[in-house]
Amino acid sequence: MCEQIENEAREIVDTSYSASLQQNRVLVIVQPNWHHGVIGIVASRLVERYGVPVFIGTYEDEEHMIRGSARGIPEFHVFDALEYCQDLLGKFGGHKAAGGFSLPSENLELLRSRLSEFAHQCLELQHLKPLLKIDTSANLSQIHPQLYQQLHVLEPCGIDNPDPVFWTSHVRVIEQATVGKGHLKLTLTQTIDDLEYKIKAIAWRWREYFPLPPRLDIAYKLRENHFNGNTTLELELLGVRLPTPSHIFFATQSAPLRTTFEYKQRHYTCGIYKNGSVPELRIGNPEGSILAVQLGHTIGLLGTSRQEAIEVDVSQPQYNQIIQTALQTLSKLSNEY
Repeated sequence: MCEQIENEAREIVDTSYSASLQQNRVLVIVQPNWHHGVIGIVASRLVERYGVPVFIGTYEDEEHMIRGSARGIPEFHVFDALEYCQDLLGKFGGHKAAGGFSLPSENLELLRSRLSEFAHQCLELQHLKPLLKIDTSANLSQIHPQLYQQLHVLEPCGIDNPDPVFWTSHVRVIEQATVGKGHLKLTLTQTIDDLEYKIKAIAWRWREYFPLPPRLDIAYKLRENHFNGNTTLELELLGVRLPTPSHIFFATQSAPLRTTFEYKQRHYTCGIYKNGSVPELRIGNPEGSILAVQLGHTIGLLGTSRQEAIEVDVSQPQYNQIIQTALQTLSKLSNEY
């Protein structure tokens, strides 16, 4: 039932609302004949897919009343949003991350407008569909049951204390198959110092991405799999990307690889330099500021000199997008040599 409602909701959003999501900064979707007992689960899945707060409902009492559920993103307080609309609602309740509500059907369009008004007060465009937040990088050789047990000291985990998210670069997908209702089961490997490390992974509701490319950078959480009396450690994939082309690293062994590129109608310089054992990307703007980040790291330095530079989170969209543009430019340049 969840899968059916989710598919119907996604079709409605993709055909009628996708162009206005950034403008409205919130998704309000109501349809008849959806089961109110599962629409909260569907709301969570829509938040994962579209990256905006979701208010989803279905009609009751011959379409005179709407009963709904809401799920938010970290920068959006669901209960505060419902309070902001209380004159349009019947019953409502919840907390920062989720809530439930009812309203007369004639108030639906007013609710949609009011929620968008509230969303504009607390959400910037960069908050919508945010990039995955990585806590730390790790090799597969470091992923073992002892680490999983050590992570228990961080519990309880929730919206303000999420499970740690790991990142591993350049893994190989040696097995993959669809299982259950649209999930992917994979076997991943990574070679370190001529030793191969292998681990299983699960990707929930990723059937539409099957098959995944053979080499990937992966982001994941750790989970235990209990099956037939055996407990094994596996990865729960949260995101993947194609790995940065490794051939652009080789230029650092002899001379830096440098070029210029244009981003949002401004000209920048960029280069890959040797900085210790890890290649470093440096991007310069016309005003003389430089963004420097070691490849694979999420914290970089921004400033006119390394001594006066401030640390910035390069996973944020305003930095990540220009970094990806620079890497693509450098990759094309290295292919010409």
